[in-house]
Amino acid sequence: MPVYDYLCPDCGRKFSALLGMTAEPDSESCPHCGGKHARRLVSRFARLRNEDDRVDEIADDLEGMGEPESPAEMRRAVREMGKAMDEDLSDEMEEMFESDMGGESDDE
Repeated sequence: MPVYDYLCPDCGRKFSALLGMTAEPDSESCPHCGGKHARRLVSRFARLRNEDDRVDEIADDLEGMGEPESPAEMRRAVREMGKAMDEDLSDEMEEMFESDMGGESDDE
């Protein structure tokens, strides 16, 4: 089933709608204000990647980055890896950083 993006001219908000194959894509009303004049937007194409593609991309990024020079850089790198792998590593990694690195924040 396709997902369509819309813009409501009445309230100015964007929203997405998952429509069945037989549904009319131009007949959506705004879920925020109920407006009936929502305009369908041109959506970006999403390229589906498998896990191997994501791992390769992360490896390339890390190779170009070099060694993190501070705990804040390490945190950012780990967060990026988690996002790329569609994993929420935040709680586990925050605990590790707090115990191993003395609780330094990203601002340092």
